[in-house]
Amino acid sequence: MRKTALIALLSLLMIALLMGWCWAQGNEGGQTGATEQSGETAEEQEAQEPTKPHVTWGDYRYIFRNVDPSPDLDPQSVIMNWFTPDLYNADWGKANYVHLYLTVEWMTNERSLDYMPLQLILHSGGRSYILFGKGCKNSSYLRRRGNHYQNDLGARYPDHVGGDVNLFFTFDTNGASIDPNSAYIEVNGMLEVWYWPQNSKLYTDHVNIYGYYHDLYWHRYGSSSFTYTHLADIPLRDILAQQ
Repeated sequence: MRKTALIALLSLLMIALLMGWCWAQGNEGGQTGATEQSGETAEEQEAQEPTKPHVTWGDYRYIFRNVDPSPDLDPQSVIMNWFTPDLYNADWGKANYVHLYLTVEWMTNERSLDYMPLQLILHSGGRSYILFGKGCKNSSYLRRRGNHYQNDLGARYPDHVGGDVNLFFTFDTNGASIDPNSAYIEVNGMLEVWYWPQNSKLYTDHVNIYGYYHDLYWHRYGSSSFTYTHLADIPLRDILAQQ
């Protein structure tokens, strides 16, 4: 009887040891799998980050893909969808225009009421160059929505969150010599700030219906101005280095 009980006890101990060993092996395998999965996620996230210089402002990420001089006398458009301009006989030593190629990615939709333009200024040899067709330094900007009251149509941005578009932004250099090894692009984020106490009426629209003008009450009292946040100085060589 004692012998039978001893054998049963030993059998139970063996079973317990075997179960403990199996549990330890399974737990170790689970940790290894979790580590591998975590590593894969990190690699995927790293792969999603652009290798080109980029900034994020508002709901959008701007990736600076390339930059090229152009001898064109008329670049046709200040900002447009990315149809590569004709770069015949392109010469940094005598550039009439410099085209900056960008990809705009719509990352989130958290600031849908803030237009938040991006100001871009090219600096080279102690001189500054702004957007073609603009006479004021503060007007050298890329914006996602135009203001047709000021005849400023801006650029077409992505149609939905997660989308992207390719554009080029044209600096007017007027035949200047641009050194791509020392020139850089100043990038500033702009944010419109409203001052509600002002009594001036910014805009009121009227529409002619059956010979009578009706006030649609499209107006806003107050005034506004832009604040500027310096985001980056991006050397041209950093954009050109990775083709």
